[in-house]
Amino acid sequence: MKKFDEKNKFCIYLDQFVISDFLEEKSKIWIEIKELIELSFANGLIYCPLSMEHFLETVSKDINAATQHDSYFRTISDNYLFKSEPFLTAQLISSLIRNNKKTINTFLSKPKLKELAAVFPGIKSHQQKFSIRLNDALQSQNDFRKILHNKMTPLEEVRMMDYIKTFEVDTFKNRLREYLHQKSLIIRSDDFTTFKAPNWIDQLLYQLTHKHRFKKKQFALLLTELNNNGFSRIATKY
Repeated sequence: MKKFDEKNKFCIYLDQFVISDFLEEKSKIWIEIKELIELSFANGLIYCPLSMEHFLETVSKDINAATQHDSYFRTISDNYLFKSEPFLTAQLISSLIRNNKKTINTFLSKPKLKELAAVFPGIKSHQQKFSIRLNDALQSQNDFRKILHNKMTPLEEVRMMDYIKTFEVDTFKNRLREYLHQKSLIIRSDDFTTFKAPNWIDQLLYQLTHKHRFKKKQFALLLTELNNNGFSRIATKY
């Protein structure tokens, strides 16, 4: 990220558990890391943006602990927020197709965030639903991993990953062709055991159409890109 920052500062992603260990001072090493982070930020060398995932994880704590974590994180964030994956992917596709230079705004936003206490109840209710649904969505993957554990050779693993990548690209291309033919988009739902979620391809097509103003020409270029390179030049999907 340093090359995109006009102030030439390093952008560092800190997981929520790191902030917990900073504040709880669990060990000498975490105290030293915290001091280094704070000193580097004070000297204008780094910044550590927030993320929506941070808010979801933080509100699992009680209001006092959550507010303490959030307040500390904001002091080293430069008020930046990492873009969530669907929005970042759409931005990367737009920049690729339009041959736009990537900047810090490609990856980060600088919204006016409300204080956590003001939105705590609402986010917490969503976090509880999110946790249940995430566990539900990941259950089949975890079961699949258990079945295959130590039963595949490295070559077989590579071949399986290549197949999954090809399948995902082909699925995206087929949906894009369908959209170009029908000239209308209805966001489908993906059905899980206990909930439904917007289909990831349709989310991207919606973002590209309405936020990034893609027309038939840009979508045709995207289809050509996928035919030639798959997702290899779209970092979040490769």
